[in-house]
Amino acid sequence: MKPVVALALAVMALASPAQAQEAAVSLWSRSTHSSLRLIAGATAPSGKQRVGVEIVMAPGYKTYWRSPGDAGVPPVFDWSGSENVGGLDVRWPAPERFEDANGSGIGYVDEIVVPVSVQPVDPARPVTVALKLDYAVCDKICVPARGEARLWLEPGVTSVTSPRLEEFEARVPIPVKLGAARDRLSILEVTRAEKEQEQALKLILKAPEGGSIDDVFVEGAGQWSFGRPQLTPLPDGTIAAKLKIVDRPKGASGPTPFIVTLAGKPGAVETRLELDIGVGKP
Repeated sequence: MKPVVALALAVMALASPAQAQEAAVSLWSRSTHSSLRLIAGATAPSGKQRVGVEIVMAPGYKTYWRSPGDAGVPPVFDWSGSENVGGLDVRWPAPERFEDANGSGIGYVDEIVVPVSVQPVDPARPVTVALKLDYAVCDKICVPARGEARLWLEPGVTSVTSPRLEEFEARVPIPVKLGAARDRLSILEVTRAEKEQEQALKLILKAPEGGSIDDVFVEGAGQWSFGRPQLTPLPDGTIAAKLKIVDRPKGASGPTPFIVTLAGKPGAVETRLELDIGVGKP
């Protein structure tokens, strides 16, 4: 085979449909100190469409997680303009804790991509994802922001890459059960603190060799609010974390569902459990 022909065939092979291309993105929707857009990923093997809600803020600005902390404002998603969408699962990357004028907040600084799994009504038809998002961005003060974006998704597209979406998908906490693991962060035990007057939760945690636990977030439905954890290394290599109960729903009693999220290395994890921590005010 002549060298020129061989080179041409090689170039054609590299340009074949199997080669991954950059995924689709929407136009930017600009708001106060921030901009928002939708970015697509390859269709998942399950047939679900992968989408990311990307928010880029002015340097130093912050926006909030689903549980925003003492005085934050959680984002409000409106997907009602979408087409061929049977369900959506918003998958939050692990947040960080920060201080602002309103107190202790939980969320993201400078930028965030929130991954969303979209279940089509008919997987053989295209999907149109339409989002209206009300959120807040904060520096010394918090200001309301709003973004609107639309993205058309072709079904069964697997030969695309979306580095921005994939980067933040990797930060979504892995669901785990209580118990030890050799290669990830572990939540061994969650109980009420021993002293009744403490009104706190006590957790026993463990990081694998070379790992670390950076923060602990506890969420409960309603008015539950928990303070910053006090982390104490124990002689057996585990870590005790104590979180003060800052606020709670009036009259709360009996088994209550909570989500516990650990942020750290090698990656964030979360567990869902029920816990009876009694009645009373902190």
